[in-house]
Amino acid sequence: MAEPSTSAPSLLNAPRTNTVAWLVFTLGLLLSTALIWHLERQDQQQARALANDVATDHARYLERGIGQALAANKALAAAVAQTHGSIQAFEETARHLIVMYPEVSAMSLAPNGVIQVVVPLVGNEGALGFNQLNSPQQQHEAERARDSNQLTLAGPMPLAQGGTGIVGRMPVFLEAGKFWGFTNVTLRLESVLKTARLERLTARGYDYVLWRVPPGSDTPQIIQAAGTTLSAATVHQRIELPNSEWMLSVMPRSGWLNPTTLLMRALAGLLFASLVGALTKLLLHLKAHEANLEQMVNQRTQQLQDAQRQLRATIDAIPDVLMELDREGHYISVHSPRPDMLAAPREALIGKRFTEFLPEKDSRIVFNALQIAETSGWASGFRLQVPTRDGHSKWFELSVARKSPAFASEAHFMVLSRDVTERVQAEQELYLTSQVFRQSSEAIVISDAMHRIVQINPAYCRLSGFGAPEAIGQLASLDMAQSGAPGELPAEPYLLVQRTGQWEGETQGMHRNGTPYQQYRTITALRDEQGRLTHCITLFRDITQQRRDQERIRHLAHFDALTGLPNRSLLSERVTQAIQNQRTAEGCAALLFLDLDHFKNINDSLGHRVGDRVLVALARRLQLQLRPQDTVARMGGDEFVVLVYGRQMADVEALAQKLLDSTAAPFQIDGHELTISLSIGIATYPVDGDGFDTLYQRADAAMYRAKQSGRNRYSFFTAELEARSARTLHIANALRRALEREQFALHYQPQLDTHTKAVIGAEALIRWYHPELGQVSPAEFIPIAESTGLIIGIGDWVMRTAAQDMRRWLDMGITLRTVSVNLSPLQFQHHHLPEQVARNLAHARLPAQHLMLELTESAAVDDPAAAIAMLDRLNRQGVRIALDDFGTGYSSLSYLKRFQIHKLKIDQSFVRDLEQDANDRAIIVAIIHIAKALGMDTLAEGVESEAQLDFLQAQGCNFVQGYLFSRPLPAPQFEALLLACTPAS
Repeated sequence: MAEPSTSAPSLLNAPRTNTVAWLVFTLGLLLSTALIWHLERQDQQQARALANDVATDHARYLERGIGQALAANKALAAAVAQTHGSIQAFEETARHLIVMYPEVSAMSLAPNGVIQVVVPLVGNEGALGFNQLNSPQQQHEAERARDSNQLTLAGPMPLAQGGTGIVGRMPVFLEAGKFWGFTNVTLRLESVLKTARLERLTARGYDYVLWRVPPGSDTPQIIQAAGTTLSAATVHQRIELPNSEWMLSVMPRSGWLNPTTLLMRALAGLLFASLVGALTKLLLHLKAHEANLEQMVNQRTQQLQDAQRQLRATIDAIPDVLMELDREGHYISVHSPRPDMLAAPREALIGKRFTEFLPEKDSRIVFNALQIAETSGWASGFRLQVPTRDGHSKWFELSVARKSPAFASEAHFMVLSRDVTERVQAEQELYLTSQVFRQSSEAIVISDAMHRIVQINPAYCRLSGFGAPEAIGQLASLDMAQSGAPGELPAEPYLLVQRTGQWEGETQGMHRNGTPYQQYRTITALRDEQGRLTHCITLFRDITQQRRDQERIRHLAHFDALTGLPNRSLLSERVTQAIQNQRTAEGCAALLFLDLDHFKNINDSLGHRVGDRVLVALARRLQLQLRPQDTVARMGGDEFVVLVYGRQMADVEALAQKLLDSTAAPFQIDGHELTISLSIGIATYPVDGDGFDTLYQRADAAMYRAKQSGRNRYSFFTAELEARSARTLHIANALRRALEREQFALHYQPQLDTHTKAVIGAEALIRWYHPELGQVSPAEFIPIAESTGLIIGIGDWVMRTAAQDMRRWLDMGITLRTVSVNLSPLQFQHHHLPEQVARNLAHARLPAQHLMLELTESAAVDDPAAAIAMLDRLNRQGVRIALDDFGTGYSSLSYLKRFQIHKLKIDQSFVRDLEQDANDRAIIVAIIHIAKALGMDTLAEGVESEAQLDFLQAQGCNFVQGYLFSRPLPAPQFEALLLACTPAS
C-alpha cells in the first residue's frame, strides 16, 4: 500500500490562500474605515451640541443684562406720559434712575425725535438738538420704534456725544394717540458686553463672533469677535432684544475634529484589518493541513476497520459472553450474541463496575477469579447468578485469562462467561427432588414391579416404626394392617393399581409396635415406553388427629361452646324432623323462645364471667324440666329455645309455667345469690307455622309481647300479634323514605307566661301523614324510629326546621323567647349532638339562646357521667335545656342538682287530676319548690281548665301549655296566632 502524499494539496492551494487573505484584509480595512467615520461623526455632533449649549448660556446672559438696563426707559416713558409731555422734573427723575441702573450712561428726552434734554449733560452736550428721525444712521431704527410703538434697541452705533453705544428708544404717545417723541436710554457697549461674560468662551477654548444685521441693510455688523470670522463659525445662537435681534456664533478653537483621536483610530483599523487577513491565511493553511491529516487517518482507519471486521467475525462466532475488565472490575468492552444474557444494555455497562449489577456474594466470586488469573495467568470453573433485564436471572460459569501487558498499561482480563442456566436448573431440580423425598412429612415408598420396597424416606420410618434395613426388600404393604400373614401377597390396593395405574383412599395402618392408626394412601404406577410396570410410588400420611379434629368441628358446628346445648343449626334440623314426625301423630309441636329479663345488669355489674356461669347453670335447670326427646338450644347471648312435640296445648302451657317456676329459684354463683326471670314466647305447629323460620320468628314476636306485658311470664303467638308485627314492619319501611318524600310536618303548641298570659315560646311536635297509612301517631312511629336508629335523621330534620321557623318569626318582629325541640334518648347519647346543634343554628342564623332542647329523665340518668358531659357541651354552646315529664321516671334529686337544667316540665299526668287528687297537687307543689330552690323555671303541660291554671298560678309555676290555650297548630296557623297576639308597632 502506497504512502499518502502530504505536501501536494498545500502547494496547490498557496495562491488561492494569499488571494483570500488579501480580500479579507481589504474587507477589514473597509469595515474599519466605516466605523471610524461613524465615530468621528458622532464626536462632531456631540461637540456641536456642547458648543450650542455654551452659546445659549452666554446669549441668555446678554439678554438679561440689556433687558434689565432698558427697564429704566419704561419707567422714564411712564413718567413723561403721566405729566402729559412735561419735562420739568425730568432731570431729577433721570438721576435717580441712573443710580438704580448702573449700566445706563445717559438718559434723554427727544420731543418729535429731537433731543432736548440729556442727563448727565457733562460729556453729552453734543447730543442736544440731534434729530433722530433725520439721522441717516439712526433714522430707520427711530422710525421703527415710532411705528411699532415698542421699545426698540438701536446700535451699536457712534454716539453724538462720542464713543460707541446702544440706545433704547421708547416712543411716547399722549391722548388720542398723538406721538409726542422718544425717551432714550444710552448704554455703553463695553458695559453691556461685560454682562454676556464672553471672556469665558475664550477661556473654555471657543472662538466667537457677536453680530447683527442693521435694519435696512443686508450686511452683517460685527459687534465683537475673538479668534475667528463670521464665515468660519458654524454654531449660531439667536439673542432676542427689544424689537431687535443679535446673533452669537461660536466654534472650538481647535476645530471640530481631534487629529490625535483620528490618527489612533486609523492605526487601530489598519491593525485590525492586518490581523484578520493574517488569521485568515493561517486558518486556510491549517485547513489544508487538516485535509492532509484526514486523508491519512482515513487510510489508516480503513486498515483498522478491515482488521476489526475480521476480529469481530471471530468474536461473533463465540456463543458465550466475552468481556474485558480491569483490575477494579470496570467493563472495558462487552460482547454477547444475545442481549438477554446481559444484566443491562451494553452501553450502560461500559465504564461501570460489575459490582453495580451483581449481588455482593457474586461480586466476591468475580474478584476471586480475577486475583487467581492475575497470579497464575488464568482461572476457570467459577459460577455466579446474574440478574437479567427481563426480571429473571441466569447462571454463568466464568473462565478468566490475564491480557498481555503489551496491550494495556495496567492489568486487564478477558472473561468468558458461559450460560449454564439449564445445567444448574437440572442440578437444582435433582437436589430439590432429593430434599423433597427426604424432608417430606408424608411417607414415600418406592417399590419395584413386584411391589418390593427399594427405597423409603425418613417420614416412612417415623410413621411406621420400620427402619430402612428392615423395610428394604419387603412388600410395600408392610405398614398396613392385613388379615393374612404379612410378606406373602401384596395388599389389595397394589393389585388394583396394576390395572388402573393409580389408587387412593383411607387404609388402616399398623405401627411396628402393633399400634393401629388411620392412613390416607396414594399409589401411582410408573411404566416404561412399552407400557410395562417398572415401579410404584406410595405416599401416605397419618390422619388419625385429622379425623378427631373433624369430629370436634362437627360438634362445634352443632353445639354451643359455652353450655354444650344444641345451637341454631342443630335446632333447625331437629325442628324439621319433629314436624315430619308430628304430621302423622297426635298433639302438636311447639317452640318456646326464652329470653332472660335484665340479664345485662348481671354482666355490667358482676362481669361476663359470672354471667356465663349463670347461663350454664340455667341450661342445666332447663334440661331437668324436659323429656329426653325434647330439645333445649342456646341461640346466643341470653336467648334459649325449647322444642317439644307430641304434646297437647295444655301440656305446653304447663311446661312454660314450669320453666318460669324453675328459674325463679336463686342461683348461687361465686358467693352471689342471683335471682333471674324469663320472658317466654310460644309458637305451635301446625297452627302458627309449618317451618323452622316461621315458628322461630313468631315465637320471638310472642316473647316480645311477654316483655311488653311486664316480663316473667309467657305469651302465645296470636293473629293480632302478627298483624301488629306486620304494621310495625310496614311503618319501619315507610319511615326510611318519609324524609326524602317530605311526609313530615311540624305543629307548634304555644307556651304562655302564667301571669301575663303572653306567648313566650312554642314546643315543636312532629306529625306524619303517609299516603297509605294515613295520619300515623307519634306514639306509634317514634318508638319504631328509635329502635331502627332512624330517629337520628328525623330528629335532625325537626331541629333544623324548627330553627328556621323561629328565625323567620324573629325577622317578622314577633317576640318569642324559645322554640322547644324534643330529644330522644338515642339522640342525646349520640356523641355528635353538639356539632349537629351548632350546624343547624348556623344554617338558620339563629342565636343559641332561642333553642330549647327537651330530654326525658330516663335519657339523662342511664349514663349520668356521659349525660353531665353532654349537658356541659350543650350549655357552653348557649342552648337552653329542659327536663321533660319530670316526676314520672327516676326523679333523682342527686342527678338533678348536678345537671345544668334551665326548666322542669311538670308531666300532664299530675295536672290532669289535680282538682280531685290531693297527691297530684302535693307533687306539683313539691316540684315547683324544688325548681325554685335550684334556680330553675317550671312549665306545666296539659292545662285544660281555668281551675288548673289558677292553682298553678297560685303556686308560682312560671309557664303553662295545653288545650286551654291552643292545640298544636301547623306552622302557618301558629304564625297567624303569633301575629294576632303581637301588638302593632
